[in-house]
Amino acid sequence: MKTRWIFGNQLCHDLPILKEADKKNDVILMIEAKSRSLWQSYHKQKLTLIFSAMRHFAEELKEKGYTVDYRKADSFQKGWEEHKKDYEPDSVHLTHVSDSRMEKALKKWQEGLPKKIDVHYESEKPLFLLDKEEAKGRLKGDGPWKADSFYRNLRKDFDILMEDDQPVGGKWSYDQENRKPAKDGVEFEKARRFRPDDVTKQVMEEVEGTFGDHPGKLDSFPWPVKREEALKALNQFISDRLPTFGTYQDAMLTGDAYMSHSLLSSAINIGLLTPEEVMDKAEQAYYDGTAPLNAVEGFIRQIVGWREYMRAVYLKKMPAYKKVNELKHEADLPSFFWDGKVTMKCMSESLKPVVDVGYNHHIQRLMVLGNFANAFAISPQQTADWFNEMYIDAYDWVVLPNVLGMALFADGGLLSTKPYVSSGKYIHKMSDYCKSCPFNVQHQTEDDACPFNALYWDFLDRHEDKLGDNPRMKLIYSQWGKRDPEKKDAIKKKAASLKQQLTKGAFHE
Repeated sequence: MKTRWIFGNQLCHDLPILKEADKKNDVILMIEAKSRSLWQSYHKQKLTLIFSAMRHFAEELKEKGYTVDYRKADSFQKGWEEHKKDYEPDSVHLTHVSDSRMEKALKKWQEGLPKKIDVHYESEKPLFLLDKEEAKGRLKGDGPWKADSFYRNLRKDFDILMEDDQPVGGKWSYDQENRKPAKDGVEFEKARRFRPDDVTKQVMEEVEGTFGDHPGKLDSFPWPVKREEALKALNQFISDRLPTFGTYQDAMLTGDAYMSHSLLSSAINIGLLTPEEVMDKAEQAYYDGTAPLNAVEGFIRQIVGWREYMRAVYLKKMPAYKKVNELKHEADLPSFFWDGKVTMKCMSESLKPVVDVGYNHHIQRLMVLGNFANAFAISPQQTADWFNEMYIDAYDWVVLPNVLGMALFADGGLLSTKPYVSSGKYIHKMSDYCKSCPFNVQHQTEDDACPFNALYWDFLDRHEDKLGDNPRMKLIYSQWGKRDPEKKDAIKKKAASLKQQLTKGAFHE
């Protein structure tokens, strides 16, 4: 008898281990392991998503005629031992995992198996466009690498928005057309939300009871937990929200953390949707004339040029990658990251939706929260842990390269050509946050000055030895070098004062 073991981020009906299963003789094993939920202090929304989606998936498999052994256990090991005792399998089939910690745990589990049980690993497609070896093979040498070439090659190989061997529209990227601020009274179609059914409500009660000390709230739960719901969310995004996604994808608005962002990442990252079907629908919207090219290309770039690239870097560089700290940042992450109560308006607007439902969009993650961590020299490992715990769509393979590499430049430029740091001017340009903030975005060293202003220049000054020769930063370093020495000293003193204030609890409401 064969056991086919499916984990909580592999909830896809098209997995090879399912399509090849013998419904009469094989058993599908699913284990809801408490210990896995305690690897980190995961957000209650994330725990609810995984457990509810697993239970719904198990019921869908039963309806399709599969034999499913669904177990709640203290650990994967305990659940496996109980399953082995009841079913006595002679082989176990698993889908390859991307997560380094899970891979290590599975290796230890496999080493403890009796030799009479064979273990087979099968492709993780269609959870990703590339399997593990294909992904690693596209990153030659030890780096650094460029996302742009990775993206272009995938576009060609998968024939995405291509005309013969050229990109549709004549350009590979429409990023320059995707940076308009949404300050002109622009309205965005609301994302589809889903009411918790009885299964999800039961999970919510259990999570509150078992993981009540974990961060986050369960006042509401808007996420799809079934493929049927995920498809509805995808279709509504394509028809109603994709058309305005591209132009405003980098914008930020008070009280609107969603805007036209798809909110599909949580469903894609657990298998309810496949990246290929999501891209196909977006591409078809362009050909049907219902969404502009800058929106469709920008959205597809997030999946092909970002999601697959981040995973490839992770697979190539783990486990050492998790320890990178090229800029030697060691400060502690402040407590308001867990409750969102912070006096800086951009920070509160970015943190509140994370605390509430485990989500904010990519510019809030990168140019507000990541920018804050760099500016205050906060430990990249503490920052990555927070991202991993708090986001509904977070997994090690996507968090570590995205946070350590792209946001914090802690890998020294392995996957990003420059740090994503800025003064308050960028946030002022791309949002309406500054007009209701107690800090003045126009000031640098005054008592009410936006903290990002002095800290930005201080960051550049501290890391000039590493970044001064960066071709993309020579102009800004030239400007810094021309500043009056007294003004430079005043900025550095202001930055030192701000860091000291943070350690004493400043900025926390």
